[in-house]
Amino acid sequence: MNLDRRPDRWAHMRREAAQAGFELERIASVDAQKPDVAAAAAEVPPMANGHRMSAGAFGCFNSHRAAWTAIVESGEPHGMVLEDDMILAPGFGALVNGTAWIPADADVVKLETWGTRAHVAKAGSAVGGRHLGRLLSSHIGGGCYILSAATAKRLLAMTARFSDPVDELLFNETLAFFPTAHIYQMVPAPAVQGKRSDSGMAEPEWSEGSIMARFADGGPTEPGREGKLERLLRRTREELRKLRLGSRYDVIRFG
Repeated sequence: MNLDRRPDRWAHMRREAAQAGFELERIASVDAQKPDVAAAAAEVPPMANGHRMSAGAFGCFNSHRAAWTAIVESGEPHGMVLEDDMILAPGFGALVNGTAWIPADADVVKLETWGTRAHVAKAGSAVGGRHLGRLLSSHIGGGCYILSAATAKRLLAMTARFSDPVDELLFNETLAFFPTAHIYQMVPAPAVQGKRSDSGMAEPEWSEGSIMARFADGGPTEPGREGKLERLLRRTREELRKLRLGSRYDVIRFG
């Protein structure tokens, strides 16, 4: 998915795909700077917390819906959704050029990380030196994921009206979709989002080296405004949850 006014990002993703050895199909993103898009976004009902979706989030959601439609219309059993600011790890092409490794019950396979902690089932499979297990807790970010055609069709029906950002809808355990879906997470994740910018300028810091350096110490693992007591209580709660779920509770690294 790529905005018409961001050919730099399209060029970036074409380079990433060429290096990985697969082809991209471009889907024109919905541009929040267009007045009709901003007007439509203003009509979206508020989220449960009372906040309203921004025009940018509205455009992003509808861009994902266009990608889901393309998956359904392709006739293929699965499709991959990529935003246009992703960095792909070595070996990415070997994953996406075949589908035999995708679990039969998988609705979504999340290939991205934000460098945060999440619960991932210990049980799973080894895929190209990575672990693939059920995602058992929230792990936000919708920049790179594989979706079954049946799930794409279901999501389109579910989201004729929406109020939450698309990555929250997909990967927030407190919203309606997550508890009803079989969502898998690949660890380490072979995709990570590059630096976003609304300036219209190309991001020269997009490079595998800079992203790898960012994750060298595990990435941004804790909320920045937590106090020591809050952090201790949260971590204790999550460690107990890990025992109950039989999960790994670790930083989802990139690589």
